[in-house]
Amino acid sequence: MIARVLNAYMVELSKASRQALTYIGPVLVVLAVLCMPLVRRVARDGTSDYAFIAYATPMALNLLGLLVLLAYCASQVAAELGSGTIRMVLVRPLRRHEFLLAKLLLGMTYAVLLTFSAAATSWATVLAFGDLGGVSYGGEVIYTSGAMLTTYLVAAGLSLLPLFAAVAYATMISTFTRSTGAAVGAAVGIWLLVDIVKYPLRIAPLVFSTYIEAPWQVFANRCGGFEASWSPDALYGAATSAAWSTVLVSLAMLALARRNLNA
Repeated sequence: MIARVLNAYMVELSKASRQALTYIGPVLVVLAVLCMPLVRRVARDGTSDYAFIAYATPMALNLLGLLVLLAYCASQVAAELGSGTIRMVLVRPLRRHEFLLAKLLLGMTYAVLLTFSAAATSWATVLAFGDLGGVSYGGEVIYTSGAMLTTYLVAAGLSLLPLFAAVAYATMISTFTRSTGAAVGAAVGIWLLVDIVKYPLRIAPLVFSTYIEAPWQVFANRCGGFEASWSPDALYGAATSAAWSTVLVSLAMLALARRNLNA
């Protein structure tokens, strides 16, 4: 099974590399970060510019990047169902759940690509135009540059877990329809609706999207010289994201298993 999933994943990567849509997300994220100096100043003035990185990365990734990720993943299975190519794919010794797992791996890879694009551009901007000498207060170094880089990497790793849950969510929506437009519209629309009602309904702690910003908040606090812990929000968010990912992937597998591919 693992070999078949990996082979299918490599095929999906090859297909994605030939699609212009694949490159739109990273380009938009990079452009968004490059525009951030218009809002947050970056300068070689002897003051560390980690605050710019803490602002630019989540702004580009968790707003624009998230919408692109939802649209990209929501289009994957729906496009195969709508065109009928899924029937040709499954003629080979590939089960439906293995096909779905390959699509999920592609979506997770895309989430990593978007995260890397935002991170690389943010750090490159500060390296080119600002300072990264650690966080100091009153002449005393509170966090070294190495400590800040480590914090950033941990934040990026933890932030991927809600994004992976978003991949599972959008992929699940994609299994319910044969129309790419309907899948993308439903994925984005339901996401926005849940974000609007989760606080009035007091269900926000149970929704993984609530914790997308949590890891970056730790990095932002340390940029200001404040001590910040990963617990409880970031770690609780990781657990919530993992639980939702399991549920959403299971629902997607069940929906695809029951689909009539000939209709």
